[in-house]
Amino acid sequence: MNKPQQSSSKCLADTKPYREGLDPQAKRRYTEKLGFVGGADPYELAPTSWSNEDPESLPSIAYPDIVNYLVFSPSPYTAEDLKSYKGLEAYNQMVCGWVRELQYQVINDRCVVKAKVLHSQSIRETPLEPWIIAEKSGRILGAHCTCKAGLGETCTHVAALLFLIEETVKLRDSKTVTQEKAYWLLPTALSKVEYKECRKIDFTVAKRSQVKE
Repeated sequence: MNKPQQSSSKCLADTKPYREGLDPQAKRRYTEKLGFVGGADPYELAPTSWSNEDPESLPSIAYPDIVNYLVFSPSPYTAEDLKSYKGLEAYNQMVCGWVRELQYQVINDRCVVKAKVLHSQSIRETPLEPWIIAEKSGRILGAHCTCKAGLGETCTHVAALLFLIEETVKLRDSKTVTQEKAYWLLPTALSKVEYKECRKIDFTVAKRSQVKE
């Protein structure tokens, strides 16, 4: 089990933890989401605890997982389906390269993934910082963003992050055998393979050999 590392420096520019600036109801919900990873706050974790070099650590999020989360997950405030169909349009944000600095780490057997997303209206503004928590299987447990709609947990910035994870996982899983080590193994019944010169190997099919006899 990985233990989260806390950092005295804040990921955001605020002088106090991000959650302290939320209203009581939003703060309760925020703390509830952090419970999935033992209370670790993605905005307070040490920069050195994050990685972007091992995509095997990413949750296997696929398009159905994104739809289930954005559209059919119950709202924590109304218990009705979120129905964030607009979030499904965020794929274009990902394709246009608005999602930057993808980083992730595993805490309590769950993956926390964060990124920075440029504003759609002005790329000069401070990037927004969405994060998601998901199981290795791809089931999305919770999400958040620093935008005004982030408390709703299904803003387009969260959605764009999810689409980037999906595409990264696709690339990871599409690697050919030659791109990975030890993808082929000898049959368990064989302990070794005897090597011969090509000119000494009989490539004749067994049945044809019998016909000749």
